[in-house]
Amino acid sequence: MKSRWIFRLYNLLVLLALPFILVGVMIRWRKRFARGIERWSERWGKLSPETIARLRQGVSSGGGWWWVHAVSLGEVKSIEVFLREIPKQARVKVLLSVVTPEALAWALEKQVADEIIAAPIDLPWVVRRVFAVVKPRLFVSVESEFWPNLLREAKRSGARVALVNGRISAHSYESYKTIRSLMSVLWECFDLLAVRQHEDALRFTDLGVPPQLVHVTGNLKYDLPLPDRSNGHPLASSSHLTLVIGSSREGEEKMLLPVMEKLKVRCPDLRIIWAPRHIDRIGEIESLFASLSLPCSRKSAHASAAVDILWDSMGDLLDAYKQADIAVVGGSFVPKGGQNPIEPAALSVPVVFGPSMENFHGIAEVLIQQGGARQVTLAELERCLGELLENKDTRHEMGQRARQAVESRQGATDKTLSLLKKLQ
Repeated sequence: MKSRWIFRLYNLLVLLALPFILVGVMIRWRKRFARGIERWSERWGKLSPETIARLRQGVSSGGGWWWVHAVSLGEVKSIEVFLREIPKQARVKVLLSVVTPEALAWALEKQVADEIIAAPIDLPWVVRRVFAVVKPRLFVSVESEFWPNLLREAKRSGARVALVNGRISAHSYESYKTIRSLMSVLWECFDLLAVRQHEDALRFTDLGVPPQLVHVTGNLKYDLPLPDRSNGHPLASSSHLTLVIGSSREGEEKMLLPVMEKLKVRCPDLRIIWAPRHIDRIGEIESLFASLSLPCSRKSAHASAAVDILWDSMGDLLDAYKQADIAVVGGSFVPKGGQNPIEPAALSVPVVFGPSMENFHGIAEVLIQQGGARQVTLAELERCLGELLENKDTRHEMGQRARQAVESRQGATDKTLSLLKKLQ
């Protein structure tokens, strides 16, 4: 009875909020979501006849489907190896549903799953339509995606339900504690929670998840194929030192620009690549440079080494990091929780980030402890980067330690799949 009323209240709130959410999307993110407008019907659970035919064929073929649900491009990229290993190890087909248009475009381009759809809106009759077609043997949610109706309908459909790469940030943990009794209806849906680290396991069990369901398997993000820097596409000669500011967030470029200009005085040949988290902010960053009378050029314009480069393509941040002598991870000098530092670390690039790394706390801690990264305040950033730019041996040693830190923590994919296969 309690569970029924909680879901009714949640669905009422979603229905009331939905018009405002849709208007907000149209106003603020219309360009982003316009890129996936042809998939809009999927968000209402209406799959194309061709998709339905392929899904039904997968059900009848014997192996059946695992449905994996993620939200952002970062989440999908972090589980790429996991997605590709599922058919090999579990002998099933994989349906991937994603929320953001960037994640959808990248997943389709890379073909990381047997079937890829835009995630249905979390309303019971919408998600029920998709479950009726897919009939998944297993529903897998990624990281901290607790979509009530997706989880509930998955359980009702007869699927086993799991969380992989599970995490709860310190901020979310404090918020969830205030609604601990309400969260219990979600935990009832799960058969397994594979989490990143012991800290996450303790938070889940403290929030009411039965301890026997929680397993520490490590972070799937570490299992990316270790890249080779020779695959990069240099924009300038190797005589230039290159600093990449990756996944910067709103307001961060304005804070970092004065530091970068001071570094150019110390190192005149320094080349800086600015790669914002969302490329729809490129125009905003160009305006910022213009207001300060600073030259810059978009990557797509085949920029020269004489100006700062604005990385205006999506899903290829790794190519920017392949050119880096030093990587500054964005989202960390503003209170956004940071961004993923594993890609530059895996490339043997020394990593620097700011105070706000709550969303990647475990990874940041490992890199710092093993000497592959430094965490600094904005006031300390110029000194830190100056030292690294002027000392090639220090950069090399930090880069090697960063890659070793990544290598030492690989293996989460196999551990996670071993647990999931037991649920079938």
